[in-house]
Amino acid sequence: MAAVDWSKLPTELLNLISQRIDDEIDLIRFRSTCSTWRSSSVLKILQILPFKFPLFKIPFLSDPNEMDTINGNNPPFCHLSKQNLYLIKPPPQKEEEQTLLRPRLIRVSQNTRGLTRFFHPLLNNDPISCKGLVLDFNKLFVLHLGSIISICKCGIKPKNEADDCFYIFPEKVVAAMCHGKNPLIVAALNARPFPLLSKCGNENWKVIPDMSMVYGDICLFKGHPYAVDKFGKAVIVGPDSSVHLVAEPLVGGGKKKFLVESVGDLLLADVHVYPVIVDLFKLNEKEKKWVKLTSLEDRVLFLGLKCSFSVSASDLCVAKGNRVIISDDILRGFSRRRTRASYVLDLDQGQLPPLSNSPEYSNLFWPPPRRI
Repeated sequence: MAAVDWSKLPTELLNLISQRIDDEIDLIRFRSTCSTWRSSSVLKILQILPFKFPLFKIPFLSDPNEMDTINGNNPPFCHLSKQNLYLIKPPPQKEEEQTLLRPRLIRVSQNTRGLTRFFHPLLNNDPISCKGLVLDFNKLFVLHLGSIISICKCGIKPKNEADDCFYIFPEKVVAAMCHGKNPLIVAALNARPFPLLSKCGNENWKVIPDMSMVYGDICLFKGHPYAVDKFGKAVIVGPDSSVHLVAEPLVGGGKKKFLVESVGDLLLADVHVYPVIVDLFKLNEKEKKWVKLTSLEDRVLFLGLKCSFSVSASDLCVAKGNRVIISDDILRGFSRRRTRASYVLDLDQGQLPPLSNSPEYSNLFWPPPRRI
């Protein structure tokens, strides 16, 4: 059989293929195949979302049935962008070089000009300057761990000088595509009464009843928005902003809830902050309840206020899994600890050493945080 010259594929076909590639790393690799593939494809800036998020006045929602403040005229907007979480591993090395390079966790985004920016994977901080840094994704093993919606506050003042009102940004946002290209946006606001809001396309905002987001969480699971409140009650938001119960509240529970997707399951991390204890549950949608987990086995959970994710210990190249990494911004404001530090919870031993005492985990973060 004669060898196939892939560079001779029709330009129109290559262009159609490139348009269907949704992952930035895959698109870079596609375009790097040869000059023909590069010239026949479009380098899309996939991380700038084609819609804006309106800000809300304070005070608002004195009566949850009154939507005038939510759907007011001409509110200021902020831009939303997508940030991707990656595990970057070096190519196979010689045995004598195995200790020189280790996997790194990184959060990557692009601005409206297509410039790449790097962030600490868990901490909600400003972009970290990495002048001169070049990442050749064709020579690296890259594992996509998930995406989060980032809120760009550039150029927006919290206070509107014209009407002397204060505006608030959403605490967290998730977006799902529905009805073709109309996005379904679900947002948690960090202002009393801490409502959960949803809207699809050009529809007005709707307040989801009986779901206060104080100490709760939202996430995108299998392409659909899920939300959990501080009691463990969980719901799924449909394309028409309809709400369906997926899990009854827990009996008891900790101070803060986190939703994490792990190997096709939706997990709930229930964090007690003094002393620090993490109870883990898996969603049983058929029975509409949270099932207690006794072990994560090979998995390592990373918990942060803006993003949480799960990685296998084998991919991280650490000795064992069944660990939970808790970022310092979770404990800050709750814990009586005076030091600001992240921690590694060993679920086997029940120990909670600072992340700085566990180099095999603290060295996973890149760029290195200003504090650990």
